[in-house]
Amino acid sequence: MALSLPVRGGSGSGAHSWLRMGPAETVVLLGLLVAALFGALLAASVSLHILLALAVCPLVLAVVWMSPRSTIVGLAFWLIALGTVRRLLGSGNSSGLGDPLLLVGPAVLVLLLVVACGRGALRNRSPLANAIGLLSLLVLVEALNPLQGGLLVGLGGLLFVLVPMLAFWVGRSLLDDVTLRRLFRLIAVMSVLAAAYGLFQQFVGFPSWDQRWIASNGYVALKIGNDVTRAFSSFSSAQEYAAFLSVGLVVLVSTIRNVRRVLLPVQLAAIGLVGFALVLASVRTSLVLTAAALGAMAAARVRLRPGIALLAGALAILALGIGLSYLSSSAQTSTSTTANPSGQLLQHDIAGITDPTGSGSSLPGHLSETVAGIKSAFLQPIGYGTGSITLASHLDGLTNAGKENDVGNAGTALGLLGLFVYVVVVARGMLGSYRLAARRRDTLALAALGLLVVMISQWLNGDLYSVAWLAWLILGWVDHNAHSDVSQPVLSPIGSEKARIARAVA
Repeated sequence: MALSLPVRGGSGSGAHSWLRMGPAETVVLLGLLVAALFGALLAASVSLHILLALAVCPLVLAVVWMSPRSTIVGLAFWLIALGTVRRLLGSGNSSGLGDPLLLVGPAVLVLLLVVACGRGALRNRSPLANAIGLLSLLVLVEALNPLQGGLLVGLGGLLFVLVPMLAFWVGRSLLDDVTLRRLFRLIAVMSVLAAAYGLFQQFVGFPSWDQRWIASNGYVALKIGNDVTRAFSSFSSAQEYAAFLSVGLVVLVSTIRNVRRVLLPVQLAAIGLVGFALVLASVRTSLVLTAAALGAMAAARVRLRPGIALLAGALAILALGIGLSYLSSSAQTSTSTTANPSGQLLQHDIAGITDPTGSGSSLPGHLSETVAGIKSAFLQPIGYGTGSITLASHLDGLTNAGKENDVGNAGTALGLLGLFVYVVVVARGMLGSYRLAARRRDTLALAALGLLVVMISQWLNGDLYSVAWLAWLILGWVDHNAHSDVSQPVLSPIGSEKARIARAVA
């Protein structure tokens, strides 16, 4: 019999409500800390692998069973801090499946799925839920594809691709508005802390544990030119850092209307800090998608139709380009623009966004990778297997066939049918999210829309531990709420007023 805990602190309880910890929350926090400790011991001593794994299982099971909703928030905190925890503990690849600390999150997600299924996650499925179920089945079957390498590669692929997708069913059943509000508050706070840490790395220098990680696990894209290393804060890569800052920024912007006037300067300062860190993270895709997300959120706020919302997103991207062009012209008058790392990072942003087809842009390469992935779906209709697009491909000494975005990855790994189903999932998910945001126009729905937009090309990228699962979790919440009032159409303010008058006359 599942335990059901009363929810304390409603929507107006303030920031202190979600920080106040009762017995259930205390058990959740302690359980996650103990699970992390066991993971660290596993990383340090492979000989204790089976014994400690058996010890962790009942503990994590008890935590999830007692308070699954608090576990969702605790899991988000753990995954955000995971990169720094691994570096502080000196975790490395200590077994065939990699660092055991990486298994804590998937284990919790699987257990949350069990609880969610017991509470009706699989009942009353919508077309979106059916499409995601089919996509998950294809991911599972493709883990057995011999073209990707050995079975271990397929299992690793499931860890990176299928496990984050399980969060959809968790969000569909367990993620209520109160829990989502707590989750967004955590993301907002952690994005400010992550931005501060990233700026410290950029302007002061990398701490010793980060320097060791760069020396042993650094990659080509971490560098801008020969001398400048991108910040990555507490995350496993600069890309994940930028993606999380984008998520944090749209959450912070969505909540600005609900902030009391006396706290407005603090909120604006937080937005400025996270935005500044995002620019200096120098991941141009995240910058462009953040601009598009803010445009889509503004369109939903005034209840524009979905087609016009696409135009609003495009206009926001254009505004970003114009702003960067102005910075570029201003920077040309300064002789110190490229004489410091920050100037080089800014120039990297400007060169790629203001001239997307030029030599300083990576857009042609991204488009080429996408086209290659689509072609792969037609040339190899059964796909190359789930593990072929993940870090797990290295377990058999093979080259990672990932295409840098979901469209290319779906075509490469899942073949023609998988590519088609993925497109259906994205189309239905984004349209449902926009309609929900336009209907409700509240902080939660607008932030959910913004999160899905900034992650639009990375839903299948399980290498981004802290954010990939959030997209599927939010999709589940959207799917659960999208049909609560389907009778209300998405209208502009004028159309909405006309409909109200017509109903009154009738």
